[in-house]
Amino acid sequence: MSAESISARQSLRALLADFDRVLATEYEALRARDTEGLETAVARKQELVGAIATASRHCPVPPPGAPVDTAGDPEASAEWAEIQQLLARCALANRTNGAAVDASRNFVNSLLDLLTGRRPGERLYDARGRVGDSGRRRTWESV
Repeated sequence: MSAESISARQSLRALLADFDRVLATEYEALRARDTEGLETAVARKQELVGAIATASRHCPVPPPGAPVDTAGDPEASAEWAEIQQLLARCALANRTNGAAVDASRNFVNSLLDLLTGRRPGERLYDARGRVGDSGRRRTWESV
């Protein structure tokens, strides 16, 4: 392995570790409804995505389960395994954060519906793809 490929692999691993930490920070900001912390985490996350994309062009990550040619180098094998673990953790953390954002948005929409007097379901799409009540009416409304 060339010194350049070793450096690229180590850089990618460090970037992924940073990304994992930022995702954890983002989750805590989401839980605490800390908008300033969330904005900071999102900005840092965007920076890291660019850096990871650049690093992965210099050091392509093999798909999970694919054999990695490490030429018998146990240190390189361990590093690739760690990179794969970090990728899996980051993917899970990102999905978790996305679910937290969706849950928060749904909660806020429900509160807005209550405050504005909308019926549940008014935000649903109807058969024509328009936002409406989708033809559902409560039995007590038709009496």
